[in-house]
Amino acid sequence: MAEKLTLGLLCALLLAVVGLYRLDSSAGIPFLSSSPVATVPAYIETIATPAAVALPEIDIDTWFADSDEAEEAVDPYDPTTWGQIAAFVEESRTPGGWAETCALATSATGGDRVEAPLPGALACSDIAAVTEVQQFAAMVLNAQAEVALWIRGVPGHSLGGIQARQGELRLMCTTAVIAREGGPESTYAEACTLALDAGYMNGDGPATFDALAEAYALAAADIAVRDATTDPEPAFYAVASAAESP
Repeated sequence: MAEKLTLGLLCALLLAVVGLYRLDSSAGIPFLSSSPVATVPAYIETIATPAAVALPEIDIDTWFADSDEAEEAVDPYDPTTWGQIAAFVEESRTPGGWAETCALATSATGGDRVEAPLPGALACSDIAAVTEVQQFAAMVLNAQAEVALWIRGVPGHSLGGIQARQGELRLMCTTAVIAREGGPESTYAEACTLALDAGYMNGDGPATFDALAEAYALAAADIAVRDATTDPEPAFYAVASAAESP
């Protein structure tokens, strides 16, 4: 009798375990097993891995045309030109991107940065401190591109976009550039003041565009003095890569 009772209890316990397991599997309640593997929703499966963003075809030689040589019909806010510049600067935000873009600028500039300081400001330098200043120059150029594209009403470019880029510049100016490059009386303090021009907030986009152009020219002139010749790759990232090699 005792054996039958024991066998009955074991059977009842086994049935209870099976019931809990079924409940766990159907409702996802983790009584005995780990949580069921979540299935990927159909709408997620339809999303493919996006392709890498490639730098569009650019012509740096046309970006900084001499005003005395430029035709009067040339649009200073030309969306094609400034769209190229914006894409170039966005690509340069990573170490690998900067190495790629500064090499393109080196090719366009030639070996003498002094002869072509505006494109030369984006050409590779084998001096780490110069590469750091070039990041500031590129950010100024990016803000100028945003202003130009906003002036021409290109979709996706707005007052908010200009403010965002000036916010980046303000942070870089207050935390690094001015203190590192000579203080409040330095060229970079003047460049920062120009780069943060707010004329566009009152509808005067051309004034801000011109102020940013002047800020970029100041930085470019300083870069040319610091490193008169261009290089095939930037020292700042080349050194880092060498340090990582065994």
